[in-house]
Amino acid sequence: MAIDTRGVLAIIAGLLMTVALLTARREERLLGTWIMMMAFAVATLWSVLSIVWAQSNPSPLTPRLWITMATMAAAATVYFGYMGLHGEGLGE
Repeated sequence: MAIDTRGVLAIIAGLLMTVALLTARREERLLGTWIMMMAFAVATLWSVLSIVWAQSNPSPLTPRLWITMATMAAAATVYFGYMGLHGEGLGE
């Protein structure tokens, strides 16, 4: 079974989120915030690809729900980017 691009992006996003949380637990909260921002940027790409994929393949979610997920991931990217720019670390 081969992993497609969406699968690779999902794995990368999940790994980055895990690394961000572990980094924040080791008192490097600002670095954890930036890594979390990158994780949600990858999750946004995954969601956008899922929107396109759901339009031509059977999917458990409708394209409209995928758009909602992409919007939430993009909002989280902006949120964590804003936190990082203002020097606020994860969990502060």
